[in-house]
Amino acid sequence: MIGVTTFIDSCVWIAAFNKKDVKHEPAKEIVTAIIEGRIKNAMITDYIFNEVVTYIRKKINANASNQAANALLDSEHVMIANIDETSFIAAFHVFQGYDALSFTDATTVVLMKNLKVKTLFSFDSGFDGINDVQRLDQLVE
Repeated sequence: MIGVTTFIDSCVWIAAFNKKDVKHEPAKEIVTAIIEGRIKNAMITDYIFNEVVTYIRKKINANASNQAANALLDSEHVMIANIDETSFIAAFHVFQGYDALSFTDATTVVLMKNLKVKTLFSFDSGFDGINDVQRLDQLVE
């Protein structure tokens, strides 16, 4: 996973694919920057993938969910990391220590620290205050 520059949280992908989401415009700008290669080597986890496609399927429809899945899987600028057992256990410890994080968010924190990636695009303030995680909620160019 050499060269990862930033993680992209599920809420960004969900908002980008959901025109009714209040964060749709900033999310669309972030995702467009990834698609166009202005943000290279973005990463998600298999947990984030799960959240995105499941949420979109539930709240929008199966077609939109499949489109989102294909966009993530087919992007040359998005890498998907699988959470292994060691990361899972580490994420559980992070999860126990931060009341504002979901378990999926805790897996993101663990992988970010393991890969020494500090930047995360997210609208979730639960990441605020975590050492070595810089949360961005809009594209800064």
